[in-house]
Amino acid sequence: MQKVSKAYKESMKSSLRERAYIMLSFGLVNQEAQAKARIAPGDFAYFSNAANLFSEKSAEMVYATLEEDFTKVDGSMLFLPRRNSSDTYYDTGLVGGTLLSEALYELTIDLNTGATDFKGITINFGENYPVDFDMVSSSGQTIEIRDNTLAEFTSEEVLENTTYVKLVFYRMKNPQSRLRIYSIRFGYGLVYYNDSVMSSSLDSYISPIGADVPQIDFSVQLKNYDHYFNVDNPKSAINFLETGQEMEIFYGYQLPDSEEIEWVRGNHLLCSEWESDDYTATIRCQDIFRNMDSEYYKGTYTSAGRSYFDLAKEILTDAGLSDYYIDPRLKKLYTKNPLPRVQHKEALQIIANACRCVLSQTRFGSVQIKSSFNPEAAASSNGETAYSQVGNILNDSVKDEYASLAGNYTVANGGMYFLPRNVSGNVLNTGYVSSAISDENGEFGTNPVVTIVQEAACMYYGVKFVFGHALPAAITIRTYNNGSLVEEYEVEDEITKTLVILHDFDDFDTMKIEFTKTAEPHNRIVLNHFSFGDVTDFTMTRTDMTSSPKAIKQELIKEVIVPCYSYQNGTLEESLVSEEIEVVNGQVETFFIGEPSYNFRATLDEGSSGVSIVASGNYYVTLKFSKTGTFRLEVFGYRYKIVERYAIKTLHSRGKTIKWENPLISDMTMATDLAEWLGEYYTAGIEYKYNTRGNPEIDANDIVYQENEFHKDMKVTIYRQTLNFNQSFSGKVTARRIGG
Repeated sequence: MQKVSKAYKESMKSSLRERAYIMLSFGLVNQEAQAKARIAPGDFAYFSNAANLFSEKSAEMVYATLEEDFTKVDGSMLFLPRRNSSDTYYDTGLVGGTLLSEALYELTIDLNTGATDFKGITINFGENYPVDFDMVSSSGQTIEIRDNTLAEFTSEEVLENTTYVKLVFYRMKNPQSRLRIYSIRFGYGLVYYNDSVMSSSLDSYISPIGADVPQIDFSVQLKNYDHYFNVDNPKSAINFLETGQEMEIFYGYQLPDSEEIEWVRGNHLLCSEWESDDYTATIRCQDIFRNMDSEYYKGTYTSAGRSYFDLAKEILTDAGLSDYYIDPRLKKLYTKNPLPRVQHKEALQIIANACRCVLSQTRFGSVQIKSSFNPEAAASSNGETAYSQVGNILNDSVKDEYASLAGNYTVANGGMYFLPRNVSGNVLNTGYVSSAISDENGEFGTNPVVTIVQEAACMYYGVKFVFGHALPAAITIRTYNNGSLVEEYEVEDEITKTLVILHDFDDFDTMKIEFTKTAEPHNRIVLNHFSFGDVTDFTMTRTDMTSSPKAIKQELIKEVIVPCYSYQNGTLEESLVSEEIEVVNGQVETFFIGEPSYNFRATLDEGSSGVSIVASGNYYVTLKFSKTGTFRLEVFGYRYKIVERYAIKTLHSRGKTIKWENPLISDMTMATDLAEWLGEYYTAGIEYKYNTRGNPEIDANDIVYQENEFHKDMKVTIYRQTLNFNQSFSGKVTARRIGG
């Protein structure tokens, strides 16, 4: 669930909604040029660094130098170090060696490709930008830029049939200064709003138990003004679209009685295909997993065990990804078994399922493997009254409250209890009640602090408080990991009896919640329930639905069986590869094995010379040949024997048996935990499908309340969600009930 304002929530729930908006942006980037381009040798300052100009840079690092109207003393610049022998400086981008006033300055960008075309170029010059300069291609095409006023210069001109781009600079904004470039992108960004978007659809799916790889599909239909997207138009943007172009999607909603539009990030997706006619252009995008279809075949049995964290990291690196999040809990979970030969995305799915995690793509486009349950935790405090039971706050049972003489606290509606004379060991089901009492200003002499300690570090997107009749007025949340402060967060939300805070709390194992003030003077802190992870304050009501919910009762599940696989050495050497091949001296070739095997030995025409093993795993062997000719290749090895044991979770006395096979499970404890986790999922067995008014803030795999006339506060997991835009929002939801 994405964080939105209170005004947004209230207006989206009203019978009449305000206007909806959409914003799409995608860059027409020549990806080959972007990946291979390099700055040619030239006149640069000793602290210049052009290595990262063509990659994504998060910030500009600037050294203060004596140039005209350049240096600031507001802490935003760095002192320039003397030149040193190691030539190690901060990445300040490209910096020219001389002032532009002394002579014109030329810079050549080698594309390191064959002659290519690209539409537009985007260059971040910073605050002191060039005013007059030329762009010259290798074919002699010259584009003159005069009176530029942009720090981040963008051009839509097409450079054709070029192998390099030469930039010739004549005049800077501040004449007595050097040229600086922080980033270069071969292409430019297109941005479309309501007036250009005819309709769009965003469909998201995540299996709560990792049964399938997540999937996101987006399609948008744009108006084809002036045949801008026609393929036959030489200036058409569609000719410069490439598979894998990144698209950013944002949804907006106009707040009531205001001109303000509140924007919610929709997603970051990759273009897959497009088409156009004289009137419309349709662009389709998809998630990052769709491109992870290459095979991972390097699985290896490890008798000492290997952490799932390291295994997931290896797969992501092998797939060429660097932007990802892996739950740190996976560092303490181990497997001995090799991954089978599967696609990279399927390998991640197997890991996520084995560790009871959910595999997903964030709205920023990064891969995420995150626990789908909360680790064991314990609650304590720095002081509680005699009838307080701070440990109870981690369960969601309804708490009892005792009447007291606190200011505006006690109610006479039968909902509170008289405090017994003998309090010790003789209290009802209470939550946390602080020993400290606030003064006439609502402040404490010593602030009450509740501490939550988890058995493993995790990240969470939100926390939930359920208070008693006394409310705090100010809360500070501090998180720690291995004793080090991770974050200090001041609660800015309006504090209500049930308070849900949607905020990204990075990996932590300890959370300290400090209450610094009460809403009413002379009061204690009364906290009945606290949770993090699956927190929600969103209820899908009947007014949010535009169709009657279709309830689907699934087949009854009798039991869930999770095998635990043990690998044992084989006793007989077998021929795993036997074929006639033609090779040349120095040739390297990889052969794949169908079943997990080890201790490979290769021969040519029954001889050991002429071939050597340079790499191997349980499913492959890479050979290098030192002979030329046609030979009979034999690869011998031992096949592992696989023994199964079963963890069984019984749900009902009759029904279907599900055998859940995860090849990485090598530990009976993990098999039992997985069976319990799957059992919780299959216990409900009821799903709901219905149309909605559309909510951009909802994510697939969100847990929400769903209005039901027979079950109060029924929780469901939304595992498939469609959000349509047609100048207004609409949607579809498929949700599964949580619990029996």
